[in-house]
Amino acid sequence: MKFNLEKLLLVSLIICAINYTNSQELHVASGGSIYISPGDALHVNNYLTINAAGSLTIDSDATSSGSIVVFRQTIGNITYKRHIPDTDWHLVSAPVTNQNIPSFVTDPINNVTTNPANGNFAVGYYKNTNNAGQKWTYYNASPSAPNQETLTDFASGQGYSTKRTTEGEFIFTGTVLNSDVDATFTASSASDLWFCIGNPYPSFTAANKSTPAGFNLLEQNLSRLDPNFAGLYFWNGSDYEVINSTSPTVYLSPGQAFMVKARTVNQSTSFFRFFKSLQTHQTGANTFFRSIDTTPSIIVKLSNGDIEKSTELKYFDNVTNGLDIGYDAGRYRENTPNFSLDTHLVADSKGIDFMLQCLPKDTYETQVIPLSVRAQANSTIHFKANAKNLPQNVDVYIEDREKNIFQKIDETPYKVTITTVQNGIGRFYLHTSSKTLKIEDTVAKENLAIYKTDDTTLRIVGLEVLNKATLKMYSVNGQKVMTKEFTTNGVQDILLPASLSTGVYIVQLTSENNNLSKKIIIE
Repeated sequence: MKFNLEKLLLVSLIICAINYTNSQELHVASGGSIYISPGDALHVNNYLTINAAGSLTIDSDATSSGSIVVFRQTIGNITYKRHIPDTDWHLVSAPVTNQNIPSFVTDPINNVTTNPANGNFAVGYYKNTNNAGQKWTYYNASPSAPNQETLTDFASGQGYSTKRTTEGEFIFTGTVLNSDVDATFTASSASDLWFCIGNPYPSFTAANKSTPAGFNLLEQNLSRLDPNFAGLYFWNGSDYEVINSTSPTVYLSPGQAFMVKARTVNQSTSFFRFFKSLQTHQTGANTFFRSIDTTPSIIVKLSNGDIEKSTELKYFDNVTNGLDIGYDAGRYRENTPNFSLDTHLVADSKGIDFMLQCLPKDTYETQVIPLSVRAQANSTIHFKANAKNLPQNVDVYIEDREKNIFQKIDETPYKVTITTVQNGIGRFYLHTSSKTLKIEDTVAKENLAIYKTDDTTLRIVGLEVLNKATLKMYSVNGQKVMTKEFTTNGVQDILLPASLSTGVYIVQLTSENNNLSKKIIIE
């Protein structure tokens, strides 16, 4: 049922038996109250006025969120109750303005976790200028460490890492925003362009797909994000999941925060914009995913005892073997892990670990996908693949180039004990094929790549093991600045001359079976 009220002067109204209420102008009088239950919505097409002695409360629970959209200005405060389903860490944003953090963390209703050892409250923001391991900076009444601050109000569009001691609700009280909100990318160090931001409205907003097409947060902000990490990264309680153009339709619920990686902090485009016009209501379950995904995909899993890591591949008609912005998604991480699994791009790798890589459907038989594996020496690891919607008879194989083995892993895990530390790509590769692969099979290797690990080192990957190779490096005016001969071992790091000045150089690689020229920039 829908109500269309020209002007509503309220003493008391509970919006719980109806799905959606539409009001032209809304006034909550002294002593009046409005309650919007989980899953229900109120749309005010004009002004919303709440008397100081009146109240408007929006609720959420474990499955649904209430919402309100106000077209014009709001006078007075609303209260939003953001349900937190457990005692895990959650990324949360304030769906109202002017909520004070000191009063929030000390309110017993919010039940915010505290650390008795250092006095930290479990409300913190991501401060990327801090050292690794201390990025999350928490509210502390008497700060004495780099990751402690006396915070004031929740900032609109800012995301916060939060934790309750019990399941329950966070209570936010403040004004409904009546404008676009820019979460600025201005406080970053050059080495860390990650930011935690979040939905600033007490309503839903389209995250990645929409009708009409393009009217969603990801596509509207795509040019402001790092092309290798063009997605929204959500914490699921144990790891980050990426939402991008490959994902089913996602709507950000009120109070939902996430991580993004900026393209730069040196231009006028250094912000992520939340659009007032993208606000909407959702009456279904309060979950991210709302549709069934029939996309061909492979989830590759790596386990060591009780520890398991995974990376995902998806297949489309309109993508390439290189970087497809908004489809491929690099892995978010603060530190280099001891145990991890990712992939590198099949073509034109820049040395970036991808948690999601998208590949063309018509190249199942020729793709060679580098697996980036980190694991400790003398450990036993297992590879397993879960494939969905692949063409009939196409199986998933792992190639172990050190042991010269192909093994199908979509039915039986590949178990191997590694004797040396694994620190990236070079040993393990993934294949899809409709025939049984053997080590003598010749498979196209498109994954030969040269890239900088930093301004002192070049890394070469994809060469066949025990091949002899020569690398030459030239300045742009043709002067040779380096020659290096070596025998390949799958991954080869080459130290650059310390005397190199900044500028553009041409690298030429020659081996028994491969030739490659590439331009690199020394900064």
